Amino acid sequence: MSLRTRFSLYCAIVLFAFSVLLTMLVAASAFYDSKVSSQEAAFAKAEGASFEVRKIFSEAISKVGEAKTRWELTRPSRDSVEKDLVDLFQNDKRFLGAGAVFEPNLFDGRDVSFIGRKGSNSKGRFVPYFHRSIKNPDEISLEESVYYDNTDESGNYYQIPKATLSDFVGEPYFYPLEGVNIFMISLIRPISRHGRFIGIVGLDLKLSDLEEELFSKRPFGDGHLALISPGGKYAVHGAKGILQGKNAGTPEVKESIQKSLASGQPFAYPVEGGNSYIFPFSMGTYGKNWAIEVYVPDSVLWNDLGPIILRCLLITFALLPVCLYFLDRFFCKYVSEGLSEATTFADSLGAGNYSAQIPTRKFQDEIHHLFITLENMKEKLLAAIDQQIRSEKILRESAEIYSRNEIIRLQKEELEVTLGELKTAQETLLRNERLAAIGRISGAVSHQINNPLGAIGASRENISFYVKRITILLPFLFEYLSDADESEREFFNITLKRTLENDKEQIGKKFRETRHSIEAFLRQEQIEDAGDKAAVVAELGFANCPEFILQLCRCSEWERISEFLMAVRGLEISEEVIHRSTDRMYKIVSALETYSGTAKEDKERWVKVSDTMEVVLGVYEGAGGNRVTVERNYISEATMRCIPEDLVRLWTQIVDNAYQAMSGEGKLKVSIYDAESKIICEVEDSGSGIPKNIREQVGEVLSSGKSEGVGAGIGLAVAASISKKYGGSWNWESEPGCTIFRFSFPKSE
Repeated sequence: MSLRTRFSLYCAIVLFAFSVLLTMLVAASAFYDSKVSSQEAAFAKAEGASFEVRKIFSEAISKVGEAKTRWELTRPSRDSVEKDLVDLFQNDKRFLGAGAVFEPNLFDGRDVSFIGRKGSNSKGRFVPYFHRSIKNPDEISLEESVYYDNTDESGNYYQIPKATLSDFVGEPYFYPLEGVNIFMISLIRPISRHGRFIGIVGLDLKLSDLEEELFSKRPFGDGHLALISPGGKYAVHGAKGILQGKNAGTPEVKESIQKSLASGQPFAYPVEGGNSYIFPFSMGTYGKNWAIEVYVPDSVLWNDLGPIILRCLLITFALLPVCLYFLDRFFCKYVSEGLSEATTFADSLGAGNYSAQIPTRKFQDEIHHLFITLENMKEKLLAAIDQQIRSEKILRESAEIYSRNEIIRLQKEELEVTLGELKTAQETLLRNERLAAIGRISGAVSHQINNPLGAIGASRENISFYVKRITILLPFLFEYLSDADESEREFFNITLKRTLENDKEQIGKKFRETRHSIEAFLRQEQIEDAGDKAAVVAELGFANCPEFILQLCRCSEWERISEFLMAVRGLEISEEVIHRSTDRMYKIVSALETYSGTAKEDKERWVKVSDTMEVVLGVYEGAGGNRVTVERNYISEATMRCIPEDLVRLWTQIVDNAYQAMSGEGKLKVSIYDAESKIICEVEDSGSGIPKNIREQVGEVLSSGKSEGVGAGIGLAVAASISKKYGGSWNWESEPGCTIFRFSFPKSE
């Protein structure tokens, strides 16, 4: 069997196997794409349904919120409240009814005057419920709300908002209207006045109407949509209405659905004949998720898969003969003929004919490479003779090269010694400049430390005063607490505990507003000396006057009780002042220690660029007081591998120059940001700018714009060398009132 025949047979087998494999891959890919497409379509259906449900619920919560706000800010009559309830749902056919339940005697304090009135219970408690008539939806009926005092699930619509003071969208439940149990959902908002719960207002949604409006259509042919409550029950089922109020799936499926609702992540599970997709969604400020269930039958996946497989097989068998024909022609033209030419050329070389040349070929293929290899063999034989002659010449020249290398080595040693001396001189000059900078700021740093020391001293005297007052008042306090009743002792204990927990001090306008608000409340409660007592309550850190303080205000021993509480409050505030002052001194000393070189490191490590800048700014801010305003604009969190002391030295030169240019008074702006693969650091000052006569020499050694004896002229040169050391670059721009130095470093991998 010839090489050509074997090649054709092998190609036919490989092409056939590849075609079958390709058909299988196409079928698998089509099945996967169809499955993904059906899942995406299910997600789109769920998104649409959840949007409509959220829209209905949001409109309901918004309407209820308007009524809630109006009733909290005003004191409407019962007739006005009833009119508001009817207006909530009368013009929107999607809602079944609206109702309100108020605590006994907390709506208008006149429950006894409305006994027997429709919309009130037997004791006159205001509990109206308006709804569309079951028999004639165009009529509005008024009934008394029920179940609100129940402690089981039927009373959740009232008891849970009362306990949590939060919005409530309850589980679907049955509610009796005109002798018929209606399956519905209630959307409730609590009503409170001055922080006190007084009742609820809510809208009801009939689930059969919601099913007819949003869930009656059957997607994907035999598919369906369903609404699942936070408790894992069907609120609406588009295919089987009998499942309303029942658990969604088996106990295992229900547990998975509840986990999906808790996490907010979609969930899918197989069912008979298809797959169900669960898509959680949230509604308003209600803390629990609901979900849309979309059922997709398997028939959707298999409808188009058969024709795709058939088309792939037909195309494969149609193209197979054509591919074999062209492969045979290709092998004959580009392989067989080339091998014959290579054999002829090899025979010529074997006969010693080194003048033979390789034939010209159009393609740089393996056969051409074979020709090149044979040609190289010929050239290497000829080159071996020349190599022997050149070797002798190289041996003669090697001695001369060695002599020259020895001279270069000696010159290198001399240069290294000179470079070391220059480096020592440079470090001495740099150390002198740094010591001069430390001398300039040391006096200002001591002044900055004196401020927190003064605050600590004042706080110490306050603590001594408050301790003496507490010591004097303790006998009275023991006598008072032993004679007081249990409730009064409890009020005192709560007030003392809350006073100790109030860690923020109110001052200025906010304090005056708080005092006036508390004074108005105390006058409303008919408390004597309301102004003085309001000032004490505000000084204790309270934003309002809770019940336990109100009771203490009525106590005959208020003056000494308040004096004791004010002393305790004073101790807390004084301790906080001491803490802040010591923390400030620690930061100043820590920054100065790092800056002065006592924390110097001589090994490279990863360091955040902004941290090295903060070391320098911390020292100069501590020395400069409030006369220099520092604006930080740290956009980048980039890090560099470097010796931290190098960057501290760089920023020291730039910041020190800026402070001297501003004469210690002005604005310093520091920016660190990323630009493509670079880290950019900018230092901008509001000083007088760089003099024009030295701008061409900026950055050169011994070039300084400062007066003689103030600068050595190496600061910017050192900064430039440090930038270059880490592959960076720098530039500057200056005019009176604005000088910017900009350094660019490559980002480290």
